[in-house]
Amino acid sequence: MGMSQCSVDQMVAYYNSAGRTYPAATYSNYGAPTLRRFCELVYEQAAAEGVRAEVLFCQAMKETGWLQFGGQVLPTQCNFGGIGATDGGAHGATFPNVATGLLAQAQHLKAYATIAPLNQTCVDPRYHLVPKGCAPYVEILGQKENPTGHGWATAEGYGLSIVSMMKMLSRY
Repeated sequence: MGMSQCSVDQMVAYYNSAGRTYPAATYSNYGAPTLRRFCELVYEQAAAEGVRAEVLFCQAMKETGWLQFGGQVLPTQCNFGGIGATDGGAHGATFPNVATGLLAQAQHLKAYATIAPLNQTCVDPRYHLVPKGCAPYVEILGQKENPTGHGWATAEGYGLSIVSMMKMLSRY
């Protein structure tokens, strides 16, 4: 939570350094025709809930393989956090556009980070399932590292890998 410590330009540069091609053909229909617009939406939706944009961005890149997807969630679901995609094979939630998908992810992050209420109307269909404030630090977003056993993902080192990505982002 808090003020972002990165810029849209840094997000764009970090994405470009990953050697991936932004899926403009897909996201043009969902409100983000360019990588820059996608990053602007990350920044705006994170700020709307008081979440740091670098957390939202890096988690989205981790969850989607730099927007290439390839897992349970389809690119057209605009679900950049894998909300509702479970180890059991569920495809997860679908959102009408990039902005809504990013806001849902920001709201889900906020639920883990704090007990504070949402600033915007809830668009996260799983917000009510999160034990509020159970992961106030990114490092403990993974269930295995979280002392309460709650977390966004079951993968070992989940939050730590996002922190590592955030450190890389800060260099751009």
